[in-house]
Amino acid sequence: MNGSIRRSLWPAASVIVSLACACATGILGGGELDPADFDIQSVYGSPNGSAWAVTLQASRPSTPATEKEQDTSIRLKLDGAPAAPNESDSASDSDSDAADKTDSASPSPSNQLSPEMDALGKQIRAALTMYYPRHQNTRDNTPWEVMHAIIAYGVDTRLFKGGPAGERVNAVGWMCFNNPCAGERMLFVNRDKVDARRGVGVQGHAGQFLAILAQSHVKSDYPLMVSGKNFTLADLIEHEKETCVAGEELTFKLISLMHYLDSDAEWTTRDGQQWSIQRLIREELKQPIRGAACGGTHRLMGFSYAVNKRIQRGKPMVGEFRRAQTFVQDYHRYTFGMQNPDGSFSTEWFTRRGDSQDIDRRLKTSGHILEWIAFSLSDDELRDPRTVKVVDYLSNLLLKNSKHTWEIGPLGHGLHSLAIYHNRVFQNSGPAWPQSLVSGPDEEAVLQATLPVETVRE
Repeated sequence: MNGSIRRSLWPAASVIVSLACACATGILGGGELDPADFDIQSVYGSPNGSAWAVTLQASRPSTPATEKEQDTSIRLKLDGAPAAPNESDSASDSDSDAADKTDSASPSPSNQLSPEMDALGKQIRAALTMYYPRHQNTRDNTPWEVMHAIIAYGVDTRLFKGGPAGERVNAVGWMCFNNPCAGERMLFVNRDKVDARRGVGVQGHAGQFLAILAQSHVKSDYPLMVSGKNFTLADLIEHEKETCVAGEELTFKLISLMHYLDSDAEWTTRDGQQWSIQRLIREELKQPIRGAACGGTHRLMGFSYAVNKRIQRGKPMVGEFRRAQTFVQDYHRYTFGMQNPDGSFSTEWFTRRGDSQDIDRRLKTSGHILEWIAFSLSDDELRDPRTVKVVDYLSNLLLKNSKHTWEIGPLGHGLHSLAIYHNRVFQNSGPAWPQSLVSGPDEEAVLQATLPVETVRE
């Protein structure tokens, strides 16, 4: 296997920091408890642990498709791209199940790894370990950039406070307590309610910050501090519910609200409209994949998130959930149909075949597409040679070009794709990156952070 790493680069070590100790530190120090001062994973679990892997489980039912599903499983537009299923396909479905259960999915079943798969796991861990210490800093990096560090490493993400040589703080805690990043703050108080900014350097999309926290498995009772006022993440969830508008991009709202709400939840927006998770899916299915954010990969991730959470909670795949499931499955086939011989995905997203040799373009497209693919495929499909080939390609690309100045957004999503795949396939092989890097002194992190890094946005 290209780029296989034959020796382990990470120690099997982990450090647990308890919330009680954090509280004691705050009290004895005479100050308020600031989430930026302690390890958030001590409360909510590390991305390397089983609690976080719950969010990443993405298997579909293994039972044979019904006659109706078989009849409607593939619909192609004249240009070859999958079309959204018609609403009539699911008009007769009804969903009267009780409230969702607590998430209970587990990582992909453990099977004895072949030598090739064992080498792939080591290669993924090498890539994630190599890039972990390259922390951003609060002086130079914007909230948008910090979000793309968090999407890769979740609650393990650290920042250097005040500059590349500063002390390390937890990125999620720093952002949730609305501390500045490059002079910008993510949150503000709007009519006595918490709100999140959109624009250059902050959110590029409505609901993006909450969606990233959801994918990092941050709980809804996590505290927010904005302009001296105390909130919790639940208040931001309410804001995203109240501001749903038909015809606007709802991708990140779908991800976050599907994570935090009952999948049968209904609510009323500020303008008096009735909304639900199913309506979010329906509105998103009206929108195109081509031309959407990052080639449409985030929209596909939204559909997949809704489908997978519904399955995890043991709810029937009916109504808009079935439509989304069919759509995602069609796009799986379409995507692999355009895969390049080296394993990479098309550099033209979902428009046509593309094999540009620009490594930045390759990371951007294959990283985003693999992020969605790794999340949404079944357990068996994750071990399909086509999937293994793209995972090998992307991890090898990052390892071979470790000194390259990558764009921050594509790098974050590319690393996230490898983290998802590792947590689903190699969960029993140890952490995806060493916890000693997360919790202990890290001179290498300081060294890496002082290297010149060009800030380029997606």
